[in-house]
Amino acid sequence: MYERILIISDGEPNASLQRVLDGHGFTVTVAQDADDGYERLSQLQFDLVIVNLNQPISGVALIKRIRSNLALRRLMVLTIAEWGTGQPTIALAQGADGFEPAPVDGRRLVKAVEKLLRPNMVMTATASAATGESEE
Repeated sequence: MYERILIISDGEPNASLQRVLDGHGFTVTVAQDADDGYERLSQLQFDLVIVNLNQPISGVALIKRIRSNLALRRLMVLTIAEWGTGQPTIALAQGADGFEPAPVDGRRLVKAVEKLLRPNMVMTATASAATGESEE
């Protein structure tokens, strides 16, 4: 299963995030800013978009724009922002499906992405761990 992820970021270390997600079976594309990202969303199909923009207004505006587009309504949105800035609350209020705090930890990001895109697998793994069963 190769879910397609678009990372929209304007200055964060995209290559390392891309490598981590690629290594877990996701197909990742990177856009350099909100306009480039929205254009790619309009042209290609993605399962998840990660919005990691340094300018809070452009990140929130992008999420609002995605949610107002009927063709993109089913797209999962994960936002990355710093605690204490109010950005996570605003992004979630505008329709983001999840939030990860900056700076981004690769393993934590993979878990958040899997929780959004593969909820049944996450639930099965959690249940197996709780009952002491091992997956083989």
